[in-house]
Amino acid sequence: MASNFPSSLDSFTNPSSSDAMDSVSVPHASQHSDLNDAVEALQAKVGADSSAVTTSHDYKIAALEGQGTWTAYTPTWTALTVGNGTQAFYYSVVNGIMFIEGRLILGSTSAVATNPAFSIPSGYEIAYGGFPAVGHVNIRDTGTAEYIGQVKSNGTGGTSLLLKVVGAAGSYGNVTPITVSIPMGWAATDEILVNVAIGVTAV
Repeated sequence: MASNFPSSLDSFTNPSSSDAMDSVSVPHASQHSDLNDAVEALQAKVGADSSAVTTSHDYKIAALEGQGTWTAYTPTWTALTVGNGTQAFYYSVVNGIMFIEGRLILGSTSAVATNPAFSIPSGYEIAYGGFPAVGHVNIRDTGTAEYIGQVKSNGTGGTSLLLKVVGAAGSYGNVTPITVSIPMGWAATDEILVNVAIGVTAV
């Protein structure tokens, strides 16, 4: 019989010491065939080492073991030229939440334009866009001042995060686009530091 596993458990008839090899009720050849089928089904469910089968235990355990591990990645920027600047970005995914910590130090050939944004690691997309503020950014005008801002989601299915700075509007703070001159004139050794927590899905 073909194995029912893993959809359901198999039911086998155990031979007794009095059963002949050619028993009609417990055929010896069928016993071997059924056992082979069941073992193969077990192997498929457990998975070989480094299995790429997403339903196998080996694959799922490897994915769980990878959670919480910090991995370096290089983001792609829009409205910002890294040039000879230096950046160090790391991410970790735990239960569908991606954490990102990163630091960009501008160089002499770096340039900041309006509404700079950076990509999340490849292989993921933003799970939902209902909570646009997903982190914070610190902007350091070297030796002069430090500014705070928000990291914002660009919506469900997106793959990049937008940087904004907090400005002043009367008695309240407001979120303002970063530009070539906001919150300051950018120069070498200025820094952008981000810290993010956002829901993602693997793609």
